[in-house]
Amino acid sequence: MTTLIFGLLIGAGFVYLYSREDIKLTWYDWILLAVAVVFFLLAIVNFSQSRAELEPKAANILLVSFGLPGVILTAVVAVRAWRSREALAE
Repeated sequence: MTTLIFGLLIGAGFVYLYSREDIKLTWYDWILLAVAVVFFLLAIVNFSQSRAELEPKAANILLVSFGLPGVILTAVVAVRAWRSREALAE
C-alpha cells in the first residue's frame, strides 16, 4: 500500500512540474529528478528494512548514504528551476 501511495505522490509531483508554465526544466533536470527519486526510494526501503531487522546503526548509515545524494540532486534541480523562473519573469 505504501508503494502505491509513494507512486501516486511521485506521479502527481511530476505532472505538477510538467504542467506549470512558469517552471521550465531541461531534459537533464528531469533525469536528475528521476535519479533523486530512486535515491529517496532506496533510502526509505533500506531504512525501514534495516529497522525491521533490528539494525538501527545500519539503518541510519543507509538513510544518510542514500538520502543525502537525493537531497543534493533535488536541491540542484530546485535552484535551477528557481533561476529559470526568475529569468522568465524578466
